Amino acid sequence: MPDAAAHDELPDSVLRVLQRLERITGRMPVARTVALIIAVGLLLTALTTAAVWWAERQRVHREFETAAARFQRLVQDRLDHRSVMVHQVASWAKEQTQAVSARPGMWSFEGVTVWPRPSLQVGPLAERLGVDEPQARAIAQCMGRWPVQQSALLCPMSLPGQAPPAWLLAERVQAPGSGWVTVPLRAEALLAMPPDEAVVDLKGELLDAAPTQAASALQSVHPLRVAGRQLTLRVSGEQLGGAWQDLVSRRAGMWIAAGAGMLFTLAALHGYLMLISTRRRAREMSRDMGAALQRTQSRNQAVMDTAPDAILMVDAVGKVQWCNQAVASIFGRTSEDLLDQHLQVVLPSLGQDTLDAWFATYGFSNRVIGHETTGRRNEDVLFPVAVSASRTEVDGAFIQTFIVRDTTDAKWAEQELTLRDRALASSADGVVIVSMTLPNQPMIYVNRAFESITGYEAHELLGLNSRIFQQDDTQQVGIALMREAIREGRSCQVVLRNYRKDGALFYNDLAISPVLSAEGVLTHYVGVTTDITDRIAGEQVLQLRTERLNAVFELSPDGFVVLDKRGEVSIVNPSFERMTGLLAADLVGHSLSAFEEQLMARCQASEVDAQTVAGLMAGVGDAEVGPSATRELLHMHTPGIRTLVRRVRHGGHDNETVMYFRDITHELEVDRMKSEFLAMAAHELRTPMVSIFGFTELLLKRPFNEERRNDMLSTIHRQASVLINLVNELLDLARIESRRGKDFQRERLQLQSLIDSTVQGLLVHNDPRKVECTLPAAPVWVDVDRQKLSLALTNVLSNAYKYSPQGGDIALDLVWRDRNERPECGIRITDQGLGMTPAQREKVFDRFFRADTSGNIPGTGLGMTIVKEILELHGGQASVTSELGVGTTVILWVPAAGMPAEPAAAAGLASLA
Repeated sequence: MPDAAAHDELPDSVLRVLQRLERITGRMPVARTVALIIAVGLLLTALTTAAVWWAERQRVHREFETAAARFQRLVQDRLDHRSVMVHQVASWAKEQTQAVSARPGMWSFEGVTVWPRPSLQVGPLAERLGVDEPQARAIAQCMGRWPVQQSALLCPMSLPGQAPPAWLLAERVQAPGSGWVTVPLRAEALLAMPPDEAVVDLKGELLDAAPTQAASALQSVHPLRVAGRQLTLRVSGEQLGGAWQDLVSRRAGMWIAAGAGMLFTLAALHGYLMLISTRRRAREMSRDMGAALQRTQSRNQAVMDTAPDAILMVDAVGKVQWCNQAVASIFGRTSEDLLDQHLQVVLPSLGQDTLDAWFATYGFSNRVIGHETTGRRNEDVLFPVAVSASRTEVDGAFIQTFIVRDTTDAKWAEQELTLRDRALASSADGVVIVSMTLPNQPMIYVNRAFESITGYEAHELLGLNSRIFQQDDTQQVGIALMREAIREGRSCQVVLRNYRKDGALFYNDLAISPVLSAEGVLTHYVGVTTDITDRIAGEQVLQLRTERLNAVFELSPDGFVVLDKRGEVSIVNPSFERMTGLLAADLVGHSLSAFEEQLMARCQASEVDAQTVAGLMAGVGDAEVGPSATRELLHMHTPGIRTLVRRVRHGGHDNETVMYFRDITHELEVDRMKSEFLAMAAHELRTPMVSIFGFTELLLKRPFNEERRNDMLSTIHRQASVLINLVNELLDLARIESRRGKDFQRERLQLQSLIDSTVQGLLVHNDPRKVECTLPAAPVWVDVDRQKLSLALTNVLSNAYKYSPQGGDIALDLVWRDRNERPECGIRITDQGLGMTPAQREKVFDRFFRADTSGNIPGTGLGMTIVKEILELHGGQASVTSELGVGTTVILWVPAAGMPAEPAAAAGLASLA
């Protein structure tokens, strides 16, 4: 049905008549309607024939005007028909958009095209309309310039001066829809003339201009209305010429009138049939649209029912008109229970005021998004929800839609995240999160402990790379390990040298762990940092102390064996290995009994009481062992004969047992030698003292003659001298051994002068022999104590005299040698005396040893001991070679300040070598 806007200029009475005719024909059968149209056509034909008969003179003109008017109506009907089609399709598109909230696609039907978008593209437009791109572009520009307020428009399809003319009829799809509905108006289609239209030759021409006066009697102009715009139909007729034509026209007037009536009847029948066809198409379209709408509603209902959020539609007062199935899972109520119930049943906060006030308070432009409130379940249990709502007015009524989402899980997750964030913030260890997806891998989170450790504040660190803490100290093993772990996407823990904001060094115990997305892509790294600067300092001190203790333990001359709390050997130092010959590799891990078994297998005997044995075998028990019970003497026979003292300490905070071994072989030997020395000293002192005491007692108790008396006094004097010499030598030896050369007054001396003064000062009773000295002319310099070296040389020369009683030469010369890459000069004294056996030569430096056991040769047996001590304290050495019955050679070696340059000295060195 044409829209009222298309007939704004028609009277209301005419419109009512047209509407009534349409209702009448719609209710009448088709055959009756056709018969009625034919009857009306015949009636009109008769009336026309009568009019022609009565107005023969005006026949041609009137015939022309009638044909022109009929032609104009035909063209107008065609234009109206296309306008009605366009308007109906536009109305359908609008209703379709409102019903399904979706925009229909582009489609065409019998020349009518629906364009879904307001802006038209030139390519599709040219293809649909069959025009070239310039024409399509002009059409698009025309439609784009048309005011939005005007729904229908008419744009020329042909360029200026192009024939035949054509137009494009278009109508906007009103809101909420959008787009255009178009149909082309081509002149050749609109001006198509039915056959036998009139006896005159009619030609029509459509003009896009205002109507003007006809140029001739057989030419008329008629206005046409389409889309609120006026076109001009110019109809031209060509009259038949010649006299015979007049005769024919007079005779054929009735036929012409009859033909005109038939033409009118056919036109009416054509219009009726077109109307019937349009109605059927409209019914089919309505049926299809209804089915499509039903399918769309079904799909929308399925989508809404599968939505996880509750969707409720309420009226203006807040009563529920429709809801989806999700309300059952969220509110515990079925959709049937909620129908016609007020919204406050499930959303208590919405019942405190009107919905208008609620939208005004929490919304904007009749929309509320994500308003947090509380919902009520069927058991009156309140829970947090997020409400989004919108309201739309349709036909004066409000449609209000509410979407409710249960945020219980979200709130719980938010609380969990808040709790974890607070836990991270209050952690004593620093926590840092680095993004691996952003450029330069910046830090995106640090906690307070991290700020405290580094000295930086959070806003100074976020967005920066963590290399800021390394400064120029990037060549670290930990950094290389961490980079390798990051490349491989795995966790690692390293210790780094980092620097605080003030430049202070701190040691960072950093543990990093990767964070992967659901697809397994590395997105972040979480680092936990601990400031271990104090621990590192303590470890360094402990390591230094441990190294010192280990050095003492390794270098100690005493042996140590440690047993752990299980009673198994855990530590053995090298000194114990040297003492016992037992290797640590063979002892570590063995029990105490196995250790004792191996140790006792190398002992000749042990001196220990029962309590000590019990303490040793008890291992790390609770028995307390006193100091007196922990001493044990072990007399070893393997790897050598020696005596060890063992002390044991049990317990302690670590419940370990420590055995201490000390080699006292030398101390025992010294004690033995001391005992022997005291015995020999007592014997040597006792002999002269007995003589002195005996002769003195005789002199006191008996009278003797003068000669006998003098002889006894001489014996007393001689024995007193021996006693004095013995005491002096004992004092010298004791002084030398106790002071260990600290009282030596070293000075650089010429060795030749010292030898000369010593030889010249030597006086041997009743022995005229002289020492034959062979000394180099070049001075030999030595750093010695003059008095002590002179004493040693005197003792050796004195022995050379005493042990060659039968005479023989005593020679003295100098020899050279290198010892430990150091030159030494030797004073060699050779005699031709008694000599010694090898056994005697081995004991020559023992205290109180004398090669002559007869007592005929005077001496204390301490001279060579003193010589040995003096030379060793000078860094030198004394050597003796002797052959029984041939003589003895003694060399006193002292360090020299330099080698001699004379050939003789060099020869002496060579001969010695």
